[in-house]
Amino acid sequence: MSGRSNAVYRVTVEIAPESEQAWVRWQTDEHIPAVVKQPGFLGATLWKDRERAADGWARYVIHYRSQSLAAIEAYRASPEAAHLRDDHTKRYGKVTRITRSVLADPAFVGPQD
Repeated sequence: MSGRSNAVYRVTVEIAPESEQAWVRWQTDEHIPAVVKQPGFLGATLWKDRERAADGWARYVIHYRSQSLAAIEAYRASPEAAHLRDDHTKRYGKVTRITRSVLADPAFVGPQD
């Protein structure tokens, strides 16, 4: 990935264990690439949370890096975003729980000497 990210669209997904492998393949092969093709996106990182949800479901966090908050908001309001959300719901709506948020105004703090 290249380019400076000024905002991150974070999507957290909890997935039923029996659907996890198929969901991960679909995310990495189809869904995530479709999102990062949208204007203003720089790339994405799919993280697997080492802690499972209380009911044993797996948890993943996707960080979609963007050039700006405006690009994220334009995407979220777009017909393409609605189509991708609907596709996800149709395929995995009964075996996932999703939360979305937008991260901005980063402050990096490194080690102090």
